[in-house]
Order: sequence, then structure tokens, then C-alpha cells
Amino acid sequence: MSSPERKVKLRTASDVIARLKWSFDDLYTAQNSIVGYDCRIHGPMEKCVDDFAGIDEGGDIPEHRIQYFRLKGERNFENLIFWDRLARVDRLFGSGNQDDALSSITVSNVSKAIATMKRIAEENAIRAQEKAKRRARQQARKAAIAKYVEMKPSNPLRVESKKLIGGERHVWEELSRFFVYDAETSDWTGMQALSRSKSSSEPSCEKIKLVTWNVLFDLQINEKHELVQGDDALLGDEDGTFLRWQKLLEILSRENADVVTLQEVTPRFLEQLQSCKWVKDHYCISACSKHPRGIDVYGNLMLWKYNSFSSCEGLHLCRDGNRNRAIILSLSRVGGLVFNIANVHLPADQYDDVAGESRDRSQSRQRELSAVVGKLQTLEQIQQKKKQHAIPFLIGDFNNGPSDPELLQAGFWFDAWLHPSNVKEDDDGFTFDWKKNSRADKTRRHGHSEHGPRRIDRLFLGIQPIVTPVQSHLLGGSSEYKPPSDHFGVSTTVHIQVDSIIPEPILYNPSKPSHNAWATSGVRTTDSLLALVFESQEMANNPEAKLHDPESTLPLAHITLLHGFVDLSNIEAQQLAIQSVQDAVQQAVYTDDPSKQWKLEVDDQSLTIFEHRESASLVCVPQKSNDSWLSRLYHTLRATFTLCDEQESRFASGWTAHLSLGKFASTSDARTKLDSLISSGAWKSADLTCFGVGLFRRDVSDGKFYNVATVPLVDRRDVVGVDQTSAFLQDAGVAWFESMKGASSIVLYELQRACQYATNSLWGNRFNSRILPYGSQALGVSLPGISDVDAVVVLEPLAALPNGNTEVLVGASQTMFSGSEFLHLVASHLGYLHKFGKIRIRVSSVGGGPALYILTVKLAPNLPSADLLLARVDKNGVGADIGSQHALDSIEDARAILSSVQIQGLDEASFQGAVRIIKLWAHRRSIYGSSSGYLGGGGWAMLLAWVLENKADWKDMVSHHTDSRKAARQVAVYFFRNALTLWADSRFVALSGSSCNAAAVVEEERHNMAITLPRSGGSLGRSSTKSTTHQTWQELRRATQLLKESDGESNLEACLLPYVEESADILLIEVEFASAGIKPAEVKARGATLALSILVELERVLSADQIRPNAGAVRRNGSFWYFIGIQNMDKTTGQLLSEFVSTRNELLKQESSLGDDVVSRLERISREEYHIRSSN
Repeated sequence: MSSPERKVKLRTASDVIARLKWSFDDLYTAQNSIVGYDCRIHGPMEKCVDDFAGIDEGGDIPEHRIQYFRLKGERNFENLIFWDRLARVDRLFGSGNQDDALSSITVSNVSKAIATMKRIAEENAIRAQEKAKRRARQQARKAAIAKYVEMKPSNPLRVESKKLIGGERHVWEELSRFFVYDAETSDWTGMQALSRSKSSSEPSCEKIKLVTWNVLFDLQINEKHELVQGDDALLGDEDGTFLRWQKLLEILSRENADVVTLQEVTPRFLEQLQSCKWVKDHYCISACSKHPRGIDVYGNLMLWKYNSFSSCEGLHLCRDGNRNRAIILSLSRVGGLVFNIANVHLPADQYDDVAGESRDRSQSRQRELSAVVGKLQTLEQIQQKKKQHAIPFLIGDFNNGPSDPELLQAGFWFDAWLHPSNVKEDDDGFTFDWKKNSRADKTRRHGHSEHGPRRIDRLFLGIQPIVTPVQSHLLGGSSEYKPPSDHFGVSTTVHIQVDSIIPEPILYNPSKPSHNAWATSGVRTTDSLLALVFESQEMANNPEAKLHDPESTLPLAHITLLHGFVDLSNIEAQQLAIQSVQDAVQQAVYTDDPSKQWKLEVDDQSLTIFEHRESASLVCVPQKSNDSWLSRLYHTLRATFTLCDEQESRFASGWTAHLSLGKFASTSDARTKLDSLISSGAWKSADLTCFGVGLFRRDVSDGKFYNVATVPLVDRRDVVGVDQTSAFLQDAGVAWFESMKGASSIVLYELQRACQYATNSLWGNRFNSRILPYGSQALGVSLPGISDVDAVVVLEPLAALPNGNTEVLVGASQTMFSGSEFLHLVASHLGYLHKFGKIRIRVSSVGGGPALYILTVKLAPNLPSADLLLARVDKNGVGADIGSQHALDSIEDARAILSSVQIQGLDEASFQGAVRIIKLWAHRRSIYGSSSGYLGGGGWAMLLAWVLENKADWKDMVSHHTDSRKAARQVAVYFFRNALTLWADSRFVALSGSSCNAAAVVEEERHNMAITLPRSGGSLGRSSTKSTTHQTWQELRRATQLLKESDGESNLEACLLPYVEESADILLIEVEFASAGIKPAEVKARGATLALSILVELERVLSADQIRPNAGAVRRNGSFWYFIGIQNMDKTTGQLLSEFVSTRNELLKQESSLGDDVVSRLERISREEYHIRSSN
């Protein structure tokens, strides 16, 4: 039996590379040869052998990925390939198979590689252009800062206006009036929007006619024989502007349209139009020459007949920079029908005289059109709430070129000219036709159009059965006279089915998946990003294993979903984007279970490397087995934002969910980091809990992204509902805390960026800022709707002066700025980044010491509020002043409390779960919050830690529990049973080793709550009063009675039932806004202070056990309400109470008469009236 023929060994790729680099052959050289390899991201790729570097030479392409070698050239690849791995062909050495037949796959991959390289080159060129544009915008912004921001040593933070630093694109404003001609005064007068026109009768016609016409902003030759824009004659034409406008206005008069939309209107044209008798007698106009608001040097104008519509619902103007762009007119008719008519003039391609070609501006057109569609959609939603049905019209000069994509997405709009029921005189409908229009021929020959005849003036209607176009024709094309404009006008008559059933909304219908006209037309930009964000920034089992790349443009744990995303450069677009993302989240991952957590599983096998042409990224790819919900969410978002496809188009395999952990110069560097992570054991199997979908926008000052808004996957921003109590107890509030942690991480990230911006603006790289949480966040017990985010920004020196003395830098900073000024700069930058944010700086004090400035921010409705303190430290980490040291000690307080609990033998998770249960109980029983005179989260955590430290029998209850949630419930039950007895015996609460605070001693002497923190020594009961102390103890007695049973846990849910006011009489303290300039947060804070002072005064009249203060405030109709229940009422108490209310109201009136910003009053109401007011 003969042995099988042995295969001839194929020479390796490294042998081929060595031969080519050292070859003296004129044909087979490294410079003339190309290596083809398989890229994990882009698929088949190529590079010149002379540029190739192996792994051992610092390159990033392993040898096993090399597929072929060929000579340079772009055709006849079968003759160019001289080494093929798949076919085992080697035409260089003669090794491998001898039949010399190449693999068809390899030949195909050559074509794919060439196409991919060309595409990447084009994308890089586009990115380079975008980068140059961003650099130009950044330089312009810096120039604006240099011009408008005065940075003097005596006052380094004097900022004129943040509006001058960052502008918005396509901003809408409502015009307050339109104009009608008054025959009595012989003048045009303004009328308020939302008012009727002159006609007193309801319009009854079933047809309306709409006209659009670009009236031609003239061009002329100046003295230097240059073509410039003017207002006298068209290219030296003898008939002059006045005469051609007269012809145009005569045509409009004969047309007798109900609505006329004009573009390129000048103030002189407006004067001539206003003088026409037919306009005076029948029309309203959107602007007037005496009131030029809304008219640019050449802008848009709208006219509409008095008798064709019931009223004008509003006028909205779009401004882009210093230019007025589109106008939207809302006109109502009988039966709740509203026509929202948008008059647009989109940017035209610009002719470059130097290059001799037009510059494509299709992206600019699409961006402006998206802004108009978004406003129409917003108006539709507003009118829908008013039980009106909106019909959107888009009409005007679209300037669309042959290369433009479809102007509007199918499914929402139709072109009236192309509608099958529309009768037309001209099938083509070319409105810019230089073959028929001599003026168009002149403008074309002067570089304003290099295209053929086009239909660029159009009318689009929202798809619906009520309004149908029936007849259209062009204007200005008669052979009797020369066309009065380079555009032909368009006249369209539409039929209205008055008695038809009003259908569903046209542009936005949340009940239909992805029925969102704005989202489908939104143009993508790399300056916006949509990402899935997580509740934690590191692995749960190893805080050192970070889930993000700190050097990236988004240094936050995230999975990129859509990048580029829609433009978020103005508030209106941001609101629409938030709404669209909310709908997608609702559709893809909605659940009514508040304890639900959306998780992704990762382990060390999830770590991998993405190779780029000149770099590599270390990423974490979640396991495929459990990411079906993520895939569903992604595809729902893609179906909503149809044009945002860059993530898919960039990669051969489409979108891949991954977290970026770092970027490296080469694959070998990335692999070294990967190996170190695996060997350290930091990436063991873990579940990453996802918080929500974040909308991010790039800031031109540093090129990084900031959070515009975040849409939670499970909305837990409100306080835990009564129907959710059981789930909360079973979970010990973990799901709610994790959700709060995710929201807090976004807030802290934004604060960190703003603080670093302020630090860099003042000192460059000499100082660093770090954000460190304290309070409930640091303790791990924060809850949505109950807790805020408390944090400290620590300013520390990074570099020493030449003499090595870093204290000099700290000293210099102290004389250079105050804490107030630094926080004002932080607040200014946050206000610039977050247009929706509520930001203020308030003042507190430390034990009667110097003023302590606190920055309070509320960036978005679904994000928690945050209080930020400032701490300046030297190189040893010691506070530079009393306020700084107090802030640093506040951070240590949380660590000391957790350390004390661990010393007693209780695990951290069980303690945190118990505190969360106690906090929810205190909040529901209306005895929570230091601003109301009760204990806050830190106070209840301290009290529990103190009870555990001073009692030992609790250990028997929890020692046999391996489940921390079960142990947490048992610890909470133990606290409710024993806290009051222990507290009543001692009265003074402090952990062992804590310093005795003088303020706490005073509170003890007053028989108030005396609880001191272990490190800062702060008194947590400093705002308590005799009545709040009494009521806290009363609630603890109630809880003790409910939990008498040996098990106790079975009654824990009943213990957490909300407090119901049972007092016969209630005092209502109302604090009302007296000035439009004062912020609601300031009014609320002043109201809380006033309520506490009234409470203290009331305690001098009535006994503490008769007074039941309710924690918190209720906001109603521009004011805040605070309630104090009065118990055990009798005749004497009633008389004392009436006298107190009368006397206190006189004092409040006197304070208000002194010009105070708020008006306060005290009122005595019944229990029934209290329930009505507090519930409405």
C-alpha cells in the first residue's frame, strides 16, 4: 500500500516579508508589494509591506491574520497575487501547492479590501473636516471668552454673560403680534396672537388656496464691477426693482389666495406690499415696516385673509445665529381644526469662485428642516391637549439639489404637486427654470445654480384624509411680460372635508411604535451621543476595576448606542429627543415592577481587544446569552432615529455592545493590560446593573461629552409607593438604592467636569479637583425622592513651585479667590451646559464660624438634587481653613459610622438595608428632614449605629442569616423595639471615641435631639425643637407597639404605613412668590426657615405634645405650604391659637411691606380642608 502524498510546506508570511524587505529584485520589493490581512472590525484590509510591522516590532497585526501578498495595482488581481494562504500558493519561493490556482475567496477579498480602504479614507477626510470645524468653533468661543470675560487678579471670576460663550442653533421664539390695517387711523396696527381677525363671522368655505413665491432679493453690479446683493436693479436691468415688484404684486392680487408665503422679502418690498389696497382690505401680515421684528434684510413673510380663518393661534420664528429663518403660522377653523403652516427658505448650495464649483449644503438644509418639523410636532402636541386637531403644512423654497436625499420621510408627508387628485397645468412644475425664465438664466450664469431646471418651491402636507390638494399651477410665467422673479410662484388649492371625523395625530403618536416625524428626520452629528449608562462605575467585587476609560471623551461607564446622534444644540431639540428616547425605552423594556433590574453579565472572558489601523482598544463585551433585551432596546432606538446609522455602517459586523476600558498605541500594549486584569482576578463573573439611556452632547471647550438628560430604564425617581412596600422590604431597598446610585453617578460626573473646568480656567494644571460624596450617598443608604446627593470638591495642588513649596500655591489661591467665587464659576459653567438645570448658591455656617458656601443643583427632573461643598487642602491633605476641614471631616463621618458597625460584627450590607427601611418609615410617618426640625438620613444612620454599639443581644437575631436582606429586616425590627428605651435613658447620642460637640450639649439641655457626628462633631439635631423631638419619640412608640410579637417582621409592612393627619385644627403657613426674579428653591428654603421659627414661637404658647409638625412642603400655584397639626384642642387652646395667628400675621404683613421678595401668611384650617388642599 502506497503512502499518501505529503503536502509541500508553505513558506510563512514572515519569510515573505523578510524576502521582500531585503530583495534586490526590481519587481518583488517591499515598496511595490501589498500585504492583505483580516481586520476584526473592518474585515479585509491592506497596507504596503514597507509600512508593515510585526508583533515583535511593536505592530498590531498577528501573522495568522495575514491572508495574501500581491503587487500594487487595481485590476487583474489573479496575476498580481503571489502568495495565497487559503489556496497554499507561493509564486515567490515556489513552496506550497504546485497547481498555482488561487482561491476565489482571496481574489474577492482584494476587491473588498480596496473598497474598504477607500471608504475609510473618505471617512477620515470627513472627520478631519468636522475636527477642523470644531477647532474653528472652539477658537471662536475662546475669542468670545477673551472679549467678554474679564480675568483680573483682583476679581478673576467676573463673567459678563454665559449667553455670549455658547450659542444655540435654530432657536424658536414666539412673536407676540401680527398686523392688520386700521382704516380709521390709516395705519397698520398690531394685534395679539390668539385673537380673532377682523371678521366677526365664522368661515364656511370648504376650500383654501395657498401661494408660495420667492420674490428675489436683487443682485447688482457695484462701482467696482463686482456682483453684490442690493435693492435697486437686477443685474443692471432697465425695468428696475419697483416695477418688477409691482407686476409680482398684481399677480398675487389676481390670485386672491387665502394664505401667501413669501421668501427673500426686503424692508422695501414690505413697504410696497403694505401700500397695496387689496392687502389693506383683506389680509393680516406677519411683519410690518414700522415694526420690523421678524423681517431680516431678506427674510420670510406670511399673509392670510381675515375671513378664511377663525383666529390666529400664534406665530413662531426660527433664528439661526443672527438670521431669521422659518416662520410657522397657526390658523384655526371651525370644529377645532388648526393649520400649522411653516414658511421655509432652506440654504442654497454656495458657488465657490476659486474652486469653480458649488459647495453642497444638503446637510444644512436637512438640519434646518428637522428643526421646523420638530416645532410643528411640538405645536401638534400642545394643540392635541386643547382638543384641537392640527394639520401641518411645509411650504416655501427648499433649494433642494439633485444630490439631496428625500426631503421628508415617507409615512408622514406627501408632496401636493404629485398627489393623484391634484389637477396641474404643468406636469414638471419646475419653479427654477432657466430655459423659460430669463431672470433665472441670469442668476444661473452668475454662479447661483449649476443644475438644470428644478422644482425647488414646494408644498408638503401631513398625511391625513381631511385636506386634499385639488388644483395647482405656476405663477409669473406668462408670455405677456418678463417674469418678475427668478422663481415661478406656486399656487395650490386644497379641499377641506369639514364634516370628517378627526383622525389621530399626524406627526407624533406615542401609541404607534416609531411614529415620530421629528426623530425620523433628525440629522446625525458626531457632537451628540446616545449611550446606556450603568448604576456603578466599577466592578462590585473590586472597586479598582473601573468600567470606563478615564481618558475618553465620555469618561463614564457606558455602552454607546447611537453615535452620531441627532443634533441637541437647542432646548427644543433636547425636549423632543428626550421624549423620543422615553417612548423607545417604554416600548422595548417597560415593566411596572419597580424592583426590576436590567443586568448584563460579564467576566474575564468578556475582555477583548478591538484593533484599529494605528491603535487598539481594550473593551468589555457582555455575554450574548443575556443581552436580548439590550438588542431589543438598540433596534427600537434605531427604528426611531432612522438616520442615525453610523455605529452600524462603520463596522463590518454591525453594532457590537461593548464598554471601552482604554485606548492603547498598539495591540501588544492592550494585550499586556488585558493579561494584567485577568491575572489580578479583578474581572470575575459579575452582573452590571444598567441605569438608563443617557443623551450626551459635546462641549467645544474640552471636546468631551456632557449629560443633557438620562431616561431611566425603570423610573424610581419618586418615593416608594405604598403598593411597593412589600417589594421594598424583600429587597431591603437595594434596587432603589442602585437606581439612585446610577442617577447620582451622572450628577457627580457633571459636577466633576464643571469643577475641573473652573480649576483649569484659574490655575491650569497646577491644581486638581476631586469630587467625593458624603452623607447618605457615602453610607450607601440613599433613596429616590428622599435623598439628595451630598459631595465635596477637594482642591489639591499637583505641582510645586521651583522651591518645592506647594503651600505657596494654596496660599496664593486663598488670596486670589473665595469659595463663593469658585462655586459661582462652577455654577456658571453648569448653567451653560444644562439649560434645564436649577442652580443656586446658598450660605450656611459651621458652629457659628465663618460662612460656608454650598452649591445646590438640580440638573434634570429625573436626576436627584446635589449639594456641593468646597475643601481646599495642602499637599498633606489638611484643610486650608475651618470650612475646608469641616467638609473633609464630613467625608470621614460616613467611614467612621460604617467602621463602627463592622467592629460590632454586622456586615455593611445588612446595616445599609436596615437604614433604608428606617428612612422610608420616617419619611412616610412625616418625621424626616432636618429642614423640618427632624432627623435626616445621617441622623437615623447614626442612631442605628449607636443602638448597635450599646446593645449586644441583636447579634443572636442576625448571626444565623446569610442573606443580608433578611438580616437587614431583622436589624430594623430590633431598632424599632429598642431605640426609644435606650435613647430616653441616655438622651445624648455619640459613638465611642467621638468628640463632644457644644451644640449637641445645648440641644440636650433644651430636651431636643442631641446626636453628634463622630469626626466633624456636627450636631444632627441642631434644627430640632421640643415638638419635633416629642413626635419622633411618639412614632418610635407606635412602631414598638406594632412590633411586639416575637417575629416582628410580619408587622413591618404595617409599621411603614403613611401618616394620616388626625389633628382637629391645622396651621397653614403659606409662602408666596412676590417677585418673578426669585427662584422657587430660594422661596422653599426661606419658607422652611420661617416654618421652624413659627414652630418655636408656637411652643411658647402651647405644650410640645399638642403640636404635630408635618415634615416637608407642598407646592401649589406659585407658593409653598407648610402644615402644623394642633392636637388635644379645647376652648382655651383655641383662643390661644387664634391670638397667635392674628399676632403673627401682623408681623408677617409688616415684613412684606418692607419690600420682601416673598409674601407669607398664617391661616388656621380644619382637618377636612387640610385633606382637600394637600391632595389637590
